Amino acid sequence: MPESYIPTYSTKFVRTVTMCIHISPVCNLNCKYCFKKQSEGDLTIADVQRFIDCVLQVYPHADRYIVDMSGAGEPLLRKDLLFKIARYCKTLSDKHLREFLPTIVTNGTLLTEQVVNELQSEGVLFGVSLDGTRDAHNKNRVFQNGDGSYDIIEKNIRGIKHKDFVGAALTYSGADLLQSFLSAFKLLPTVSMKPVRYTDGNELDADAICASYDELVEFVLNKLLNADTSYTYALLNGDDYFGKFLRRVTLNVNVLGRCDAGIGRFALAGDKKIYCCPAAAHIDGGIVGDLENGINQSKIRLMWSKLYNTMCGGCEASGACGGECKIVSYNRYGNFDGIDSIMCKIKRHIYGLAKRFVAVLADTRPDMLEWLKETCSKVESYYDKDDALINAVKLSQGQYKYSEMKKIKDTKPELFRELYAKLINS
Repeated sequence: MPESYIPTYSTKFVRTVTMCIHISPVCNLNCKYCFKKQSEGDLTIADVQRFIDCVLQVYPHADRYIVDMSGAGEPLLRKDLLFKIARYCKTLSDKHLREFLPTIVTNGTLLTEQVVNELQSEGVLFGVSLDGTRDAHNKNRVFQNGDGSYDIIEKNIRGIKHKDFVGAALTYSGADLLQSFLSAFKLLPTVSMKPVRYTDGNELDADAICASYDELVEFVLNKLLNADTSYTYALLNGDDYFGKFLRRVTLNVNVLGRCDAGIGRFALAGDKKIYCCPAAAHIDGGIVGDLENGINQSKIRLMWSKLYNTMCGGCEASGACGGECKIVSYNRYGNFDGIDSIMCKIKRHIYGLAKRFVAVLADTRPDMLEWLKETCSKVESYYDKDDALINAVKLSQGQYKYSEMKKIKDTKPELFRELYAKLINS
């Protein structure tokens, strides 16, 4: 997208706002690729409420708010704060008639049956970090003593009774993507795979990863050609790299820029400063405000000016890709304007695979292409304002709160439709 096409900054372009909170300064694992830094202190519920208020002052009319409590440590080490935040999200949802969705990604080692029940009863959407096969996982995700964590996490996942809204978050540094995907898919219905973020010289083998994506996508495509939708859905229904490209290519939509850091995404760290994203914590250039003074509007405009990278000009994949992560650029070059040639090659390749995926379906299985379009539209709609839900709450005239009505719609959609029809006709 040419730089001249980037519109002047306006809050109206930000429909989903993500508020990230480093609720735990510590972790019981010592993952080799972790970006975390030692936090200066613990946050309190008052700090978190002030942070959310700061963001709402800038974006009071977004369609959806995500409150991500994953942070740099293990969030389940601060369950007390986690559940206080979840309850505050419910209060905000009822007040503003918008979804304030509390989420975490946990390393899974503390995910006992009791903890799972607590998370689900409090409405916390959670994913589990699981890097594919046992060997791939234990290579990086180790306890403080160096022991691998896979076995205990697998046991905990198998103990989850209701997995429909639970996904695996897979970070890869090697290239055996198909086996990693299949290993995670056996345990959870949604799998999101992302490459390890560049830190301190760790490099990815672009050629090997591109070849591994060839194998993965060919497998998933062949399953879909035989009307098995489960594998494709697993990649579409989360934050998977290929899944996002496939959604954009299928729906023929482009992203405005490379990421929403400092525009629609903000992070609160233990030092009480507000950063442009959780991975930017303790990077001076990533500071966009603090709890005392709120979010600095000039910093938001600076992040907006970095939305488009002129080095992406002429790249066919730029509309679906948006350009490289700002923090990857900062870690590699010390600024937000660089391009990681390795990731650039990988993402151009993924874009080509997504185009081929759609083209093959169009030629041979138009019925599966129609399923793909419908599914992509459904996943994208998760980020839209739910007008029917809001209207139902208003029509109930205080009989139902937003959180109550949403639970009915999510768990008993037919009951919601009946209830909505009665409210409209009453």
